Amino acid sequence: MNQPRIEQGRQIAFIDLEASGLGSKSWPIEIGWAFADWPVRAMLIKPADSWSLNAWEKSAEELHRITPDKLIREGTPVLEAALVLNAAFANAQVYSDAPDYDGYWLYRLYEAAGVRANFKLLDFAELIKPLAKSTPVELVGRAQKLEPHTHRAAQDVRHLQTIYRLALEEAGA
Repeated sequence: MNQPRIEQGRQIAFIDLEASGLGSKSWPIEIGWAFADWPVRAMLIKPADSWSLNAWEKSAEELHRITPDKLIREGTPVLEAALVLNAAFANAQVYSDAPDYDGYWLYRLYEAAGVRANFKLLDFAELIKPLAKSTPVELVGRAQKLEPHTHRAAQDVRHLQTIYRLALEEAGA
């Protein structure tokens, strides 16, 4: 069985972002992240001045149950959020189960913060495929019973950690 390519000295990390919607003007509202066997961290993101509330989709709010007012009151400023992620992921391979969406929202975060990300987003499926004997659908189904995917960033990272753990168990690691 092929093992995923883990760069020497790099830790595996997972990230999940929730957003104002799915449109081209959408922006990140919550970020969750963790290393493979570490506790999950999460932060709400205070909307940047350049982000329009016109990009807010009620259908997205119905999923994640986060309001714009909550973000304004409790959110982390974009520069602080970007620097926290850069520090956390300085020596990590960072995986997302939706790298196109999450990558776009990270781009929006870093663009608004005026700094560059020091990490690259990788596809979670490429990490899991070489490990798992089960199909991805079977793994996700088992993980859903243990740590459900809820459209909240921290819980969704726990879901990714669980899928990874189940795949490692199948690989005998």
